[in-house]
Amino acid sequence: MAIIPFHIVDAFADRPFTGNPAAIIPNAASLTEAEMLQITDELSMEAGFVLPPATPGADVRLRFFTSRLEANLSGHVVIAAFISMADRGFFKPTTQGTTLRLETGAGILPVTLQLNPEGDTEVTLELPAPRFGEPVPPEEVAQALGVDPELLRLGEHGPQRISCGFDQIIVPVVDRQTIRGSFQNLAAINSLTDRRGVGGLTLICPETTNHEADFHCRFFQPRMGPKEDVASGTSLAAAAAYIVDRRMVPSALQTELITEQGHSLGRPTLAKLLVNSTNGTITTINLTATGAVVMRGSFHFTRKSQMAAY
Repeated sequence: MAIIPFHIVDAFADRPFTGNPAAIIPNAASLTEAEMLQITDELSMEAGFVLPPATPGADVRLRFFTSRLEANLSGHVVIAAFISMADRGFFKPTTQGTTLRLETGAGILPVTLQLNPEGDTEVTLELPAPRFGEPVPPEEVAQALGVDPELLRLGEHGPQRISCGFDQIIVPVVDRQTIRGSFQNLAAINSLTDRRGVGGLTLICPETTNHEADFHCRFFQPRMGPKEDVASGTSLAAAAAYIVDRRMVPSALQTELITEQGHSLGRPTLAKLLVNSTNGTITTINLTATGAVVMRGSFHFTRKSQMAAY
């Protein structure tokens, strides 16, 4: 009988039952890939599997799964995983910050655990430097979303393919009314993402609900996971890269942004991003968020090899 512990953690949250939930499996070394997919499917949410590092110099390794497939990187799952590990005492956050090296499918990424003034653990993930791809005609995206193409521009800025460890299309939206749309044509969205070879669409709008936020965001990835995500680190990092690269905010060596997301799903979140640039080129993007452990449990199942022995 296999007994596999798991945690459910709300990422981008300062209290339970808010933010974006993820399942974390702390000791996943004994699991097969098929079992990882089965566990993810059973929990009906994205999951992170904690493993010993396979690369010299890394402190820990994470594999990321949706119920459909494995991903190279998931920002909110990284947040959830390190909140889980700090909660178990596996890694210890400090007021000065404890920096670790995380092995992912997108490379080795620095992660810092810091105690904030309230005594909560803040996780800062340094995401891969952005890769800027081709512009995407607003008309093509508008057809998938069912809106007027003129609503998918901010000044001269239109949709563009960008990746910070996860390929997607960043879509500027002119106003709050448009970005609040229902966008129910999943077949059309899937057709667009398949045709362009990306994992999802990230919508951004400068009209926000929370006065602290600089941009309102929504992220759609119906082919890979849930139709819409409450908060997605890789999507927010790519959005921040787009905003800074297009000079939608004043140029600086370090640009701080606060994004809001999840309102349409009844779980509003805020995320902090720090975009670092050198000679006008974005070098790194840091994402900072907190989280809350909301459940601890375990899976109990008999493996097929064990069943064959009876």
